[in-house]
Amino acid sequence: MITVADRFVLRWAVVGDAALLVALTVAGFVTHSTLDATWRLFVTSLGALTAWALVAPWFGVFSTEVLTRPRGVWRVAWAWAIAAPVAGFLRAWVLGVDVSATFILVTIAVNGVALVTWRAVYAGIQQRRS
Repeated sequence: MITVADRFVLRWAVVGDAALLVALTVAGFVTHSTLDATWRLFVTSLGALTAWALVAPWFGVFSTEVLTRPRGVWRVAWAWAIAAPVAGFLRAWVLGVDVSATFILVTIAVNGVALVTWRAVYAGIQQRRS
């Protein structure tokens, strides 16, 4: 049975993941001076969020073990390593462009490090709270 506390921890992990992925997408567009390309920004963000929603549960990244113990955060890296190419293919398909290996590799690295760092900090906070 999922407790109210577990729901709270899960809810903020999902919100944090989504906010981070969107913020990183915006940062990428700012870095490339393409922030005015709102359709591409939307599609890229939605692709990352959709891929994460589809892949992450298979790796147990929303389990209590991962959400409350920093040692379990390695699963986030593996999940993102699979989700990033899915996001890249979704983005390419919707925009009608070729899949960019460079885009996928950079996304794996940058978003992966950011997701793992965020989740490690979050799990550490949750571990101290319990």
